[in-house]
Amino acid sequence: MSSKFPLLKLPTLVFNTVVANFNVFELVSLALCSKSSKSQCKQYRSQTNLKKQIENFHVEFSTVCEVRIKFYPSLTSELMFYVEKLENEEEMSSYSQIFDNMYIPNGWRPRMNDIAHDDWFPFKQPFISEFSQFLYYSNDTLSAVSSWIAFLSDLFTSQPSLLCINFDCFQKGEIDRIMNLPFPIARFVMKHNNDGIEIDEELALSILKRQNATKGLKLEFKPSERFHFNFDTLRKAPDHLEIDHSHWVSWQQVIEMSSIDVAILRSNFSNSDFKSLVEKWKNGWTPKWKRIMIEFCETLDVDSYISDPIIDVTESGCGRRDLITRNIAIYAYKFQHEFSYGIGSILKNGYHLTREDRSIATITVENNKIGWFIIQNDTDPKFIVYSNKRTFGLN
Repeated sequence: MSSKFPLLKLPTLVFNTVVANFNVFELVSLALCSKSSKSQCKQYRSQTNLKKQIENFHVEFSTVCEVRIKFYPSLTSELMFYVEKLENEEEMSSYSQIFDNMYIPNGWRPRMNDIAHDDWFPFKQPFISEFSQFLYYSNDTLSAVSSWIAFLSDLFTSQPSLLCINFDCFQKGEIDRIMNLPFPIARFVMKHNNDGIEIDEELALSILKRQNATKGLKLEFKPSERFHFNFDTLRKAPDHLEIDHSHWVSWQQVIEMSSIDVAILRSNFSNSDFKSLVEKWKNGWTPKWKRIMIEFCETLDVDSYISDPIIDVTESGCGRRDLITRNIAIYAYKFQHEFSYGIGSILKNGYHLTREDRSIATITVENNKIGWFIIQNDTDPKFIVYSNKRTFGLN
């Protein structure tokens, strides 16, 4: 005969020792049992050596909402919860209510899967254990997801770091509620996945003006040619700005953008635009951004931009600053280098450019139409180049 184990009545030290052997999904399951169990789990989580385990806390509002928390490096785990509507309320006996309007299946067992920690290297260690499970709501998506976010935030003493909205899935009033969620967001993603529905551009502008992301802003929607947004009206200039469909962005806006890292995809810009950027920098202009990637509408011919004497740099030496800084004269240092990732390889052709004030910029081309312009940091011993998954057609 089995007997109950008085886990919650154990001394704190013993309780913590037992819970230390739980995976993160089991910890959440225990915390759902009662207010007392949640309090003890939260106390366990508040230990100093556990406070910095959360790497990402992402929330996506869509037809099926997602809440994802990645624990790394001391824990190599990820929680993935899918929140969807309970379609057949006649089978309520198969579910247990955890909050108002929110239910979990009685067979509360996660699907487990090993995934790579770095999605650029999907077959390379370290791997992390993903625990995924469905939760259900009866009538109000937003209240259910908000309750679940609040529960996890309280348990793990952490706020969501990224918010994603598929704004074609919600009415204006629902969007207002999402935008008024009571936590700061470092990264914000706007999506519109339904190509058959015309984008409500007034709503899109309203969302853009209200979001206050500081780390990253990504626009994954395709507006009309008439669409216009003044980036100066953003509450804050995010460190990273990525625009997936940028046919509506003007070249003057590109020049004036103030995010550190900018990615302009599927643009209408030409080879002559990229050449003008190089010439503008050579004449003494320095942008507010530090690096920009632009997907142009035609093949780039960077060799035609260069008027300085050219020095060919070997593949092994293309990242060495000392090969350039030892020369007082102005040169263009030509290189070619292949960068390998788990998802594929990128062949970059480019130049390190110099000017009279000793500044150095790097321009590269990949896949013929993707150009990078990078302002190199004076303190880095090696030149840095960057990559974007657009090169592999992954976004």
